[in-house]
Amino acid sequence: MVEARRSMVADGQYVPEKAVHRVRRRLLKLVSELEISKSLDHPNIIKYLGAYETSHRICIVHELVEGSDLLEHLLENGKMPEDQAAGVFRQLLSALEYCHARNVFHRDLKLENVMITKDLKVKLIDFGLSEVVACPEQPLKTVCGTPLYCSPEILFLHTTAEAARKGFQGGPADVWSVGVLIFALLTGCAPFDDSDFQRLRRDVSRNHVNYPAYISDQAKGLLKNVLVTDALMRPSVTDLLSYGWFQDSVEDDSSVANNEDTPTTPLEPEDWLCTKPNEGPKPDIRCRSLSCRRTSGSDGTFSSSASLEDVIKRRLSSPTHYCSLENEVGDTTTA
Repeated sequence: MVEARRSMVADGQYVPEKAVHRVRRRLLKLVSELEISKSLDHPNIIKYLGAYETSHRICIVHELVEGSDLLEHLLENGKMPEDQAAGVFRQLLSALEYCHARNVFHRDLKLENVMITKDLKVKLIDFGLSEVVACPEQPLKTVCGTPLYCSPEILFLHTTAEAARKGFQGGPADVWSVGVLIFALLTGCAPFDDSDFQRLRRDVSRNHVNYPAYISDQAKGLLKNVLVTDALMRPSVTDLLSYGWFQDSVEDDSSVANNEDTPTTPLEPEDWLCTKPNEGPKPDIRCRSLSCRRTSGSDGTFSSSASLEDVIKRRLSSPTHYCSLENEVGDTTTA
């Protein structure tokens, strides 16, 4: 008979050692998130205010942001006019430039992790999967993030021994995610079909992106430079900020804030899913197309988390953010 090893936790109870290791891993990730959040001070990054512990949860408290995330904004308003989108992403890139200059890589950029106020001020949130490295060239070797927004080098990290050995750089991976975000905000749909993971990897590897005709040549050129499979060919966030699409965007924030007369395109289900179903999908299904699926391990496999989607839906119903409850979504962290 094999006896399961047990360890004593703080309150004197014995639990399986594997569970203890899982808790320790999550606590280490939480400590990392706290340290990163405390070290960042930028107008477009959510400000850390403190943390406290209850009997069941460790809570991180951030500044109040009265608005919504980009996913909710997209669902409510449809795709964004290019001049407004350029202003939004100029702010996001400014936040990322600040992070990358400090060797901090977000690794989970997606619509839900970018807050936006009514006057189009941006706040980057959720550094739970972020990593700090000694130098920008230091390779990362953990599969993490949301598959739809993951760069090719992450999606294929564990397909060969050579790829796993080399790892990937955090900067180009974040830039790829920015490209997916820009495409989503301009079109109201994803650049790749993520309904099936293998299909997603196939489309990403082939760089199979259909650009709508209504996207300007400047925006299309920008996206084609960002969504390239070779990470070394992608521009840095600093390079991106010098692109004409951002330079030509509205510089006066007060002018973009007053956008009541700006026409917006309602978000149709077929636009959202990039398909033409006989009957439009149910609202809860279309919400998942650009929603959250994160990794549950470092073995290169992704798993869907219904509980995490439930948390997102609850957050979408609230006009104010952001208090992160570590235990609310289960074990979604990685090593």
